[in-house]
Amino acid sequence: MRKVVLVIAFFPFTALLLIANLALLAHYSGEGNAPRLNANAPASTNFNLTAAGNTSQIINATVIAADARPLLLQAFMLRHDSPLTQYADTFVAEADRYGLDYRLVPSIAMCESNLGKHVPLKAGFNAFGIAVFTGTNKGKNFDSWVSSIQWVSKYIKEQYYDKGYIDLKDIGAIWAPPSKENGYSWTNCVQHFMNSII
Repeated sequence: MRKVVLVIAFFPFTALLLIANLALLAHYSGEGNAPRLNANAPASTNFNLTAAGNTSQIINATVIAADARPLLLQAFMLRHDSPLTQYADTFVAEADRYGLDYRLVPSIAMCESNLGKHVPLKAGFNAFGIAVFTGTNKGKNFDSWVSSIQWVSKYIKEQYYDKGYIDLKDIGAIWAPPSKENGYSWTNCVQHFMNSII
């Protein structure tokens, strides 16, 4: 008997993850048919699955609840070879602390600096375009990636959300004013990357 651990994240895509995990279990069971839950399974997170048409092979499975958001961010940042990849948990924690969409701050970093790969000169750890004005190669300095993520998350909460600027177009008109006349290019960029994270 093979033991398989299922990780199902409580997130809008839980159903898709469950289907993918069940397909994986079918593959590991050696059967082409999808597995089905054992009718005698206990009402807990541990249960047995049997391959359809083959009750002789039982797979012992465990379901573990987890938050998929750091994994989704990490995968996104890995695809872009970002130096911020190891801070996926920090992005999520700060978003939760300030009531932000967890995808917002990383998407801003993607639009402003290709996720930290191209920060302005003399702007330590500033992946977000903070105080970087058109035509300049400097901006606000931070001590570390963590401090910059924390600062920017708090800044968005206090300077935008708390003042009623929640719509991404309103944020973009203040964050990157020239982009408003350019068809809201900043807003479109940030929204594009937010959509690509999930």
